[in-house]
Parts: sequence; C-alpha cells; structure tokens
Amino acid sequence: MRFPKEKVLITKEVNDSISRGDYFSIFKLKDRIIENYQVLDAQIFSNLLASTFIIGNFDDVITIGLDLLKKGIETYDTLYYILLALIANSDIYQALSVINHSSILNKNEIKELYLEDGANYSNLLHYADTYPNFTLLLLIVNYIEGLAREMTGSKEPTSDYQLFRFFDLINLVYELGYPLTILQELSSIIKIIFNLDM
Repeated sequence: MRFPKEKVLITKEVNDSISRGDYFSIFKLKDRIIENYQVLDAQIFSNLLASTFIIGNFDDVITIGLDLLKKGIETYDTLYYILLALIANSDIYQALSVINHSSILNKNEIKELYLEDGANYSNLLHYADTYPNFTLLLLIVNYIEGLAREMTGSKEPTSDYQLFRFFDLINLVYELGYPLTILQELSSIIKIIFNLDM
C-alpha cells in the first residue's frame, strides 16, 4: 500500500483540475489513480470516470471501470459511467452483462426497480431528490433493459434508434416531474453519447 502522501497529491491534482474544468488532466492521472486505488476515496474514481466520459474516451471509461470492478470498487457512479460508455459504443449486450454481474444491481430490493415487472420510472421518482446518483443509475439501467427487450436476434439497435429512445426517456422523466438536476444530467449526457450540438 502506498504512503498516504500520494493520496493527498492525487486528490489535490484532481480537485485543481476540476476547478479549472481540465478533464483531460484528470484522465492523464489514470495510471497513478489505479496504482493507488487502495488509499484513494471513491470520489476520485468517480471524477476519473466522469472526466474520461466527458472528453469522449468511451473505450477508456469501460476499461478503467471494469478494472475498478475487478478490484472490488463498485459504486453507483462506477456502474453509471461504464453503462453510459457502453451505450455510446452501442454495446447493449456488454451493458446487460455488467448489469447481470453487478453485486449492487442484483440486490433484490434494487432488482425490483428495473426488472420488467417492476420497471416503472415513476417508482424511481421518490428517490430522485435524496439519492440522485442512485436514481440516474437506475434510469440508465431501465433504459438499457428496455432496449434489450426490443432487440431481435443478435442485432444491436442502431444509434439513431437509441437516440430516439433516449429522447423518450428525457421526455418521460420531465413529464413525471423529476428534479431539474436529473433532467440537466440526462440532457448533458445525451449530447456526449450521441455527439450532439444542441
């Protein structure tokens, strides 16, 4: 295990980069962050994955995220960014695999919120203010599960169809009265995933 001094240095570099909006600098710290994963706070991993996602390095988000999962670092944010990157890569089957192998998402009380019989965006609404990260993760899981049910054979849905379904998700969340922070996040990620200029 590394001396905690490295934790302080990495945390400072990440926080300084965030304050400057310099997401690429955080991405460049990925090797140091992974090497020191045992001493770092979960927020650093969230910052790394978010920054890597924001700059559009979806393959790296998946690689880093899956590596963190292997190291036992499974959080709402870790799963969220892996799943977003897999959507961006149109890899719905891999996204389903991540969902099926997740210890968090396979807890019975959570599974009820996304399995076909219990999947209902209004069921998630009462979590939205108190647990926004949890809510965003479950919205994305429900989105993926919905796409999977619509897939035929081994054919992945087209990017245009995924975009159409994502707009449906945003509209539904708006109509149900989700908080503005959830709507803003979904509006932000749709631009990144589908490379939209809005």
